Amino acid sequence: MEAGQIATGEGGQIWAIPHAFENIQLFYRNDTLEKYNIAVPTSPPEMAKACEQLKAADPSITPLGVRGVRFWSSIHTAAVSIARSYGVHDFVVTDGKLDTGLASPESIAFHKDYVDMIKKCAAPSFANDNWYEFVDGISSGRTAMAIDSNMFGFWNDVAGKPASGKIAFAPPLHAPSATSFDSNIWIWALAMNAASEKKGTAWLFIPWATSKQVALKGALAGQLVNPPRTSTWQDDTWTKYASQPEFNNFVDSFKKTQDHAALAFTPRVGFGEAMNAWAVAMQKMVNGDDVETTLRALAEEIRTGL
Repeated sequence: MEAGQIATGEGGQIWAIPHAFENIQLFYRNDTLEKYNIAVPTSPPEMAKACEQLKAADPSITPLGVRGVRFWSSIHTAAVSIARSYGVHDFVVTDGKLDTGLASPESIAFHKDYVDMIKKCAAPSFANDNWYEFVDGISSGRTAMAIDSNMFGFWNDVAGKPASGKIAFAPPLHAPSATSFDSNIWIWALAMNAASEKKGTAWLFIPWATSKQVALKGALAGQLVNPPRTSTWQDDTWTKYASQPEFNNFVDSFKKTQDHAALAFTPRVGFGEAMNAWAVAMQKMVNGDDVETTLRALAEEIRTGL
């Protein structure tokens, strides 16, 4: 290791070292959208309209793939990214007390648009869909668009894949009145168990596996995407590889999105339970339950755990 390769920052502690990460984007089959002359949507209402056009043109196509299972991962991808552009916060501090922001006017506005979009766009299996369902759909062409981790589009654009060169990228959707978009960031990292009996060996492995050299080699040879190191994105070898025709606008969309990417949820004790409850509430609203009533009940459920 080189001295200073890993810095803790001012007053902080590193609990794990990033190995790869995701930012949330809209990725789509450019052949499908071009065939039916559909512009890339930028907001949930635009997406809902595009989905209706796709359904009318080809009923066999699922217009949009998103996660819908009753698990927090259904929230931290598309939903929380788009919600932030509406001004939604999962947790807020009111009069010095921690509270949830999921029953706010901004949250109600977001959920009305998002639920309408899901009803018009997603597969009937939405409540059971995880990432692998819509990734299979994008790869095969049965699904036209998806909002999720950008790496899924990249992996299926690799030369030799059935969808190679047919998947393009755009920032995630945003509120119709918003001037910009937000994208959640999700980081995969390597950490050491405190109970490890071989901490020395573990520590030798972790900095090696997250080093500049391995990050670059992994991105080029193993599609280790997205590489978390700035040095990789500044390396012409990587950017030229990722800018090959089969990857379409992957690099440009990554850079544009990354400028607006941040942790869109509050990392705190009880995160999983609160987000799971949000995912359940989302299913209820998609199934027809009143948005405002459901969000008020969700907020009360979350408050009991604060």
